[in-house]
Amino acid sequence: MTDTRSKKRSFNISMFNIKISPKQNDEDFTTLYSELIKKLFKKNIAINTRSEKWMQLRTQFSHENDKVLYGKIIYYTKLDNNDWFNSNKKEIEKIELDKNLHPNAKEIEYFFIPEAHRFCFINKSNGIAISQVEIFLKDALPKLIGDDKQVIVTQELTYDVIEKIINSPSLTRLEVGVSYSNNDLTDDFEALFDDDMRDSEIQHFNMTAKSFSTNTIKIGISKILKAALKLSQSNGYAKATIKNDEGKNENIATTEYPRKESVSSTEGNEHKDVFLKIIRLFRNG
Repeated sequence: MTDTRSKKRSFNISMFNIKISPKQNDEDFTTLYSELIKKLFKKNIAINTRSEKWMQLRTQFSHENDKVLYGKIIYYTKLDNNDWFNSNKKEIEKIELDKNLHPNAKEIEYFFIPEAHRFCFINKSNGIAISQVEIFLKDALPKLIGDDKQVIVTQELTYDVIEKIINSPSLTRLEVGVSYSNNDLTDDFEALFDDDMRDSEIQHFNMTAKSFSTNTIKIGISKILKAALKLSQSNGYAKATIKNDEGKNENIATTEYPRKESVSSTEGNEHKDVFLKIIRLFRNG
């Protein structure tokens, strides 16, 4: 008797927030985002992310009229024909290689949710770093958009590091850089700050705050600083100098703390469960 039950699967995803700016009210941005990622696949764009390493989308599938675009990212080595050492002859040679064959190929699964403009991939230790995926997206996507638009790619960062800055015993310096969110879930003052950037057509907003030499920045009182810091979790970065629990100065860069989310699924349904997770996180689904 055949066991037809689906095999359970749990995995962690890392996420990038992909934003097309400026946003016009009459534009169908969900379609614009889905077309962007479909072009990334159809045009076979490969990006050199490190040394002889290249990355591109190998496969792409669509679920329910592009509610989710998903498939495999391929990461491989591109070699040239010159300077190969023949250890038997002890000579350097030039060899003929098939230009379409590339060694050391590794794959990871990706999921793109146009409604929330999040690009997710299964995070596993197989030699494909989040930094390489970031380079791929940042270099490839601008090639696919018109001159009147810009693509902004930011890592999703863990909220734990934001809380660490807010709750630190002493905060002496804070630098924050953000862009507007394209209508993510935000608290009241964050939404006000976010809307103000969008309505003012501010591409990037950067601020640096320093305390008096013997004092701490009272971030709990500063609505602007706190709102910008919280927005930076999905839309930018922050750097801070704090005193930690041991009373020692500590420099924090939030980009060193990428967000990971756990997804429980079954084989063949990963794209559906990633979609539900992302909508709950960013669209109150």
